Amino acid sequence: MPLEEKVRQAQKSTEEVDPRAIQKVKELLLSLANTISALKIFPAHHTSAIHFRQDFITKFKSFLEEYQQLEIEMGEYAFFYQGKQVYQDEISSKSLPFLFYKDGLRLLVFYQGMDEQEINEFLELVRTESAKTAEESDLVNALWLKDLPNVQYYAPEEFIENRILEERAETLSKKGLQIIPQELANKAIEITVDRSSLFSGKVELKPEEKQALESFTEEEFLELPENWQQSFYFEGEQQKKESTPEVSQPEEKAIPAAKKIPSELSLTQEELKQLNQLVEKNRQLSAEEEFLNLMMEILAQEKDLNQFQTNLNILYDFYQENIKNGHFNIPIQLNQKIKELKALLASEPDSKIPLLEDFLNRTSDLKLFDEIRKLVKERVELNFSALFDYLAQFGETALPFLAELYEYIDYQEYRDKTKELFQNKIQFDPGLIVSLIDDQRPQLTAAIIEIMRSQPGKKIIPHFSSFLTLSNQELKIKAIEALSSFSDEMANRILLGFLEDSSQEVRLKATTSLKFLGDTAKLKQLMKEVFTKKFKEKHYEEKKAFFEFLGKTRSQEAFDFLKKVFLKKSLRPSITELRLGAVAGLEAMETKEAVEVLRRGEKIFNRKVREAAASALVRLTLKKSSRK
Repeated sequence: MPLEEKVRQAQKSTEEVDPRAIQKVKELLLSLANTISALKIFPAHHTSAIHFRQDFITKFKSFLEEYQQLEIEMGEYAFFYQGKQVYQDEISSKSLPFLFYKDGLRLLVFYQGMDEQEINEFLELVRTESAKTAEESDLVNALWLKDLPNVQYYAPEEFIENRILEERAETLSKKGLQIIPQELANKAIEITVDRSSLFSGKVELKPEEKQALESFTEEEFLELPENWQQSFYFEGEQQKKESTPEVSQPEEKAIPAAKKIPSELSLTQEELKQLNQLVEKNRQLSAEEEFLNLMMEILAQEKDLNQFQTNLNILYDFYQENIKNGHFNIPIQLNQKIKELKALLASEPDSKIPLLEDFLNRTSDLKLFDEIRKLVKERVELNFSALFDYLAQFGETALPFLAELYEYIDYQEYRDKTKELFQNKIQFDPGLIVSLIDDQRPQLTAAIIEIMRSQPGKKIIPHFSSFLTLSNQELKIKAIEALSSFSDEMANRILLGFLEDSSQEVRLKATTSLKFLGDTAKLKQLMKEVFTKKFKEKHYEEKKAFFEFLGKTRSQEAFDFLKKVFLKKSLRPSITELRLGAVAGLEAMETKEAVEVLRRGEKIFNRKVREAAASALVRLTLKKSSRK
């Protein structure tokens, strides 16, 4: 089908618009814009450039495979597909539609069969033309020269003719010539030269030429009077001027009224001072930043590798000096600039890249942390936010050091940033962060416990077992509290591990945190522990907490067990203690059957058990009444 016919079809409103195709084209053109931007910023081998380019190629080939062709109509600041706007960018300096439109392109058609090489050639063509100035770039001409086999385009003939005439006029203008008017193009022109006046050294002007020259001098280059600044008055000064008798001054040219600043925009002295300070601050770079910029220019242009290495050594000394002085912003900037320089020089054939890599390795040496540790322990005033940013660039290798400093640096922003970093890391590798807990780092360990509490249970619960080996009782209790927030059998198993702790308070906390999740086999195993010597040696509060856990399960197995222990006849103190625990368990159960068993306690001979049962019944009655 001829391209002209395609143009006519593209200009007609389509009867049926494919919404899915529209969306795909929107995504494709956005990907194209991002790819061109990335190719303009980064070299072709850069990771970002490769990523954007490959993403576009994949989407482009997929679209052509499904729809066989892609027809894009050009607007001045927008692309259109099937009569629908699919991309817009009104900033001329970076607008792809404007780049295509200004050169006369009105329709661009891509056909199935474009391979990766042809797509890359098209991308490189657009990148090259977009990097040129508006006067130098010519996308239509570039497409014509490239002659891509599966790409067709349309530009109106009159536009191309006008463009040729404009370029011809521009060429002649640069040579000081003019285009001959059409009516004179085929006529002979006689030129007469008066040789007697040619070398006189004078130029005679006509009266109208003299007048134009004088007018141009006076109006276009208006001289300002010496006191021009006095016309910009401050608030409050105008009244003062009006009340003060004027002293006669030599007459001077006044600035035209149109040049004066409106009164509503006038500034006070204080406002002007502040404005000047802001402008001055914005203009200035620190001496360190100026030094870095200068060194980067020198390194980029240096051809001698020995001198290149010498310059890097100077920068490394400068790097260490700033670390020792606690100026962490400069090392961050230096590392970033070296990485940018490395990317810039990557395509050069010489061996500068290994030297830059060696520099980056030296600045990543963990021995530098010793200087930072010394500064922190000596309580030197530091920019802790910059310190965190500096350490964060080391990645996972800096995590133990960040954890160590957490205890010493009582600065909230630093701690918040550290916790945020740990929270991001723990999502992908919980063990990496949990390995940082330590009895000697109570504040950090407590922070990690809170982070663990907010994580999904299945992934984080097993790592709570790391707290079983700690000796700090408070940290163990915090870990148990966090663990109790999960309803998971694995959490219960770890809590049972805390029942073996040497601290009664820890064991009691673990017992009260147990949850029954329906595992009757595990429940029966726990009930058997009641009659062991180990259980008998526990403090009564622990025993009571265990029986209450059994009661809260409200299971038939637990009820039968508590009933059996409660009705057991014996005056031995150890059995009496178990029966009292059973009373607590039956009370916690709060079922009708449990209440009936407690009422049978009125006839029990053992006074302690009888009184405990009576008290439990009273509390249950009051509790029931309060609910009503």
